Amino acid sequence: MVLTVKKRILIVGRGTAGTALARDIERRSDSIVAGFLDDRAVGPDVLGGLDDVNEVVATHAIDLVYFAIPSIDARTIRDFLGTIVLGDVEIAVIPRTYEILTKDTVDIDDLTDVDVLDLVGREPVKHDLLSSREFIEGKRILVTGAAGSIGSRLVHQIATMNPESVACVDWWENGMFALSEELGSDPRMSFHIADIKNEPLLDRLFSEHTPDVVFHAAAYKHVPLMQANPLEAVNNNVWGSLNLMRLAIRHRTAHFVMVSTDKAVNPVNVMGATKRIGEMMMASLAAESPTTAFNAVRFGNVIQSNGSVMQTFRAQIAARQPLTVTHEDITRYFMTIDEASQLIIQSAFAGEPSDIFVLDMGEPVKILDLARSLVSAVDPTLEIRIVGLRPGEKMYEELSYEPDRVGRTANPKIFVTRDSTGFDTVALMGAVDALLADTLAYRIGSDDAIRRLQQMGFAVQAWSSEVLA
Repeated sequence: MVLTVKKRILIVGRGTAGTALARDIERRSDSIVAGFLDDRAVGPDVLGGLDDVNEVVATHAIDLVYFAIPSIDARTIRDFLGTIVLGDVEIAVIPRTYEILTKDTVDIDDLTDVDVLDLVGREPVKHDLLSSREFIEGKRILVTGAAGSIGSRLVHQIATMNPESVACVDWWENGMFALSEELGSDPRMSFHIADIKNEPLLDRLFSEHTPDVVFHAAAYKHVPLMQANPLEAVNNNVWGSLNLMRLAIRHRTAHFVMVSTDKAVNPVNVMGATKRIGEMMMASLAAESPTTAFNAVRFGNVIQSNGSVMQTFRAQIAARQPLTVTHEDITRYFMTIDEASQLIIQSAFAGEPSDIFVLDMGEPVKILDLARSLVSAVDPTLEIRIVGLRPGEKMYEELSYEPDRVGRTANPKIFVTRDSTGFDTVALMGAVDALLADTLAYRIGSDDAIRRLQQMGFAVQAWSSEVLA
């Protein structure tokens, strides 16, 4: 006869999440909840505060530690993980995502391994979803990049806000198939395999769906790849955006929101330059369009999106490979994918036409600190390697050209950056049209495309055949 030894669990946090988790463990598993750690709560089952974790683990023979304070700031989580010496004891953290923060109860299925989402230095921002619903309700919506990580989350959120219809547009067949499997039973949804560079096809979609609101999330975004492929970066990010903007004006779309990036501020890489051109085109067209209100949203790093540092670190940990950091001092602003998609919706009605919005992203986080926290929590045997900055990569990202011109909106966590234009809109559009004539016809090469971007005033690094090395 084989005896099964029941695992002993210590839950950090005796609040709503922790007590609900304890009940779920007792109902659905053979494990034993030995007690809680909490700096505020008291009672016979509170075995100590967070600083007592090592003593409590040793005294009570703990096998698993579940951190169940989803509303706590990430700095406290990092400090907690940095002080514990758990040996073979496992640790998991309830993810601080929007779904968890708004749930009445938490169960064992909500637990995840410690990852970057739990270690970034800022609490997720809760947006006013009621006002978002009031804006979306009854409207016809078109979303580009709908199969991507941000676009698909945006579509899911819009679907809960009672739109009249949602046209999902993307060229990525597999992603669109997955999205249609998830939402295809909803008669308000339609799914379209379409390239944003295809003007006749997009014109037909605008005619068929007559969208009230366009959320433009489609873009090529990976810095090293776009540095090595500047023609495609320009064609997709510049022409694709211009195509959509002109169609929105032609079809009298009321609202157009473009997803931009912090890399558009003082850009030094091709991707950032193409997104800054998108912002400038938006401002140029908005000045001439009385029927369409244009806005943009600048994001920092969306840590659950495709190709994010979270995915990179997770893959490296799974393969037991060293975690790679490009520079020991490199810092980034971070936001969750839920915040990103909510901010996109809020930006359609939060300010004035041509406004560019940014989120209160807190303090920038050192990537090396994230890597160290992950290694400490998940596998202390893993190595961290500094591999050097990639071509076009900045040490520090900015959210605005002119910080003194950043103003508040009705939402205290959303800011508007009204950077002075400082450019000739006629000259800009002429330069854009001339550049696109050459890139779309492939009459120039990568080096020429870089030079053209430099001539337009962007400090873009020269292309190198070793850019992806």
